[in-house]
Amino acid sequence: MKVSERFSRYKTTSPGYGTQLKKVWNIILNMLTVNLIEGVVIPKKCLSFAVEKGAVSVAFGKLFLSRPRVKGFRKYPFEEGKYAGPANLASAASRAIDGLKASGAEIVLSIPHEFLVVRTVELPLVAKENITSVISYELDRLTPFASSEAMYDFKIYDEDEEKLKVIIAAVRTDLLKPYLDALKEKNIHPARITVSAASLGTLCGVFNGKDAICVSINEAGYEGCLTIKGIAASTFYGAFPGDVKENNTNQVIEEILTLLDQLKSKGASPTVFLCPVEGYTIPFEKIGVPVRILKKDDIQTKFKTVDNDIFFTPLGGLLEAIWPGTNGLNLISKGTKEIKKVPRAITIILLLIIVAMIIPYLVLPLEMQKSRLREIDAHIASRKGEIKKIETLKKEIGTLNDEIVSIKDFKESRPMALNIMKELTTLLPNTVWLTRTRITEETVEIEGYASVATEILTKLEQSKLFKKVEFTSPTIRDTRMNSDRFVIKMEIEGFEKKPAGGEIDEK
Repeated sequence: MKVSERFSRYKTTSPGYGTQLKKVWNIILNMLTVNLIEGVVIPKKCLSFAVEKGAVSVAFGKLFLSRPRVKGFRKYPFEEGKYAGPANLASAASRAIDGLKASGAEIVLSIPHEFLVVRTVELPLVAKENITSVISYELDRLTPFASSEAMYDFKIYDEDEEKLKVIIAAVRTDLLKPYLDALKEKNIHPARITVSAASLGTLCGVFNGKDAICVSINEAGYEGCLTIKGIAASTFYGAFPGDVKENNTNQVIEEILTLLDQLKSKGASPTVFLCPVEGYTIPFEKIGVPVRILKKDDIQTKFKTVDNDIFFTPLGGLLEAIWPGTNGLNLISKGTKEIKKVPRAITIILLLIIVAMIIPYLVLPLEMQKSRLREIDAHIASRKGEIKKIETLKKEIGTLNDEIVSIKDFKESRPMALNIMKELTTLLPNTVWLTRTRITEETVEIEGYASVATEILTKLEQSKLFKKVEFTSPTIRDTRMNSDRFVIKMEIEGFEKKPAGGEIDEK
């Protein structure tokens, strides 16, 4: 069966909106279920053991107020040239717990590369959605062990449009069972089982070595790993054939250069981190890339420890447990994601605090507006008497305005008789004697006597107040008075008779 066919049953549909919403919900859930007790209010203690040849080395640390601290190191020697046995490990663990006052600490067990099988494999991209099931199903093909008889873990360290690149570390359960049983007799239960070489990558990652080659050197040999984006991508190790340090150093450099050549072909240029024992001098110029030596001073400054004995392997395992953002291997997990204990009490308290903060935010502005409305209503009620007086004055002002308008309309709708009489007095000569004057809205009629009546027409026509001046009857000469008797009618200039219900408009 083809590999693509074997993985086709793990293919899932495109994530779509459902997956995006799920990611958002997971972020919110992580925020609400963050453990505010362990590592923040109550110190989280961790004790890391590394099984080595001839000894068990230990690192002890705490996470308090979200700040990791390394409190001390211990090393318990046993038979040289052989890895510490189950009884040795249990004895060292018991002594370390008492000596470092680490009762109740989380236990991390780091095992050497000789116990493990480490493989880097490529899988189809469709396997990503069900990667845990895929690895479990294919473990017997990818490693010498079936999933039922092994403890293992894996990490995806790279991917492209078609493939996943995965590192798998596995150990036969029967090999570790004696160690776990011996620890169990001492009431010690490891929460993590990590890989010594991969934990070196975690240590280098803390020093900003996300893409790095990390190498630890001791008297017997060396081991290390390549990390990509902070995840172990491969591990390597070797034994020194003799005690000539120059030859041993050259062997390490050859291993590093081989890795660098492989990475340069892919355009990568990682930093090299070296953790050597005293007496080893590394010729940096032979490597050709930035090299950083992790010394005791670096560890003491970074992790605030005063212990002069620094052991890199257990330190890496310790950091995987207490340093935020690390991504180490845990063989106990068998590839499943670590299920964090949800602090329900803390979550409920957080939700209650949020609700308690939201309620005033929603209710307080409404109550403030209601209070303002009540104040406004009270103010209006206190001013009702004044408002009534103002309304009465407004009505009186309206009435007076109506009367003024009426008077003005009356005045402008007809000419003033006094003005007409004044105009006539001005125009008519002293020899004219009026016997009757009749003024209407549109016309003026005058009767009287004049020495020469025709002269009167000329004078009246010159007036701006009159138009269409004419005799309405023939003039008669009164011999007794020696004057002409006349009747003259004229229209008033500048006024027109307004229609019924209208106004007189001035031209």
